[in-house]
Amino acid sequence: MANFLYIFVIALFAVCFFFFLMNFVGEYSQCTLIFSVFGMLNASIAIGVAEVLNKTRDLTAD
Repeated sequence: MANFLYIFVIALFAVCFFFFLMNFVGEYSQCTLIFSVFGMLNASIAIGVAEVLNKTRDLTAD
């Protein structure tokens, strides 16, 4: 579960980062910039949650 979450979040972060960069190149609205920043923030938090899940799973495996 944690590995799937980690892979999914990396993909989400990449998509949001792509739209964040496209916002500076193209003529996109500010709403796109805000959604991409919040998406990257959400992905960063989920990466932390996936790391915590991996650490707790390793602790309970012993």
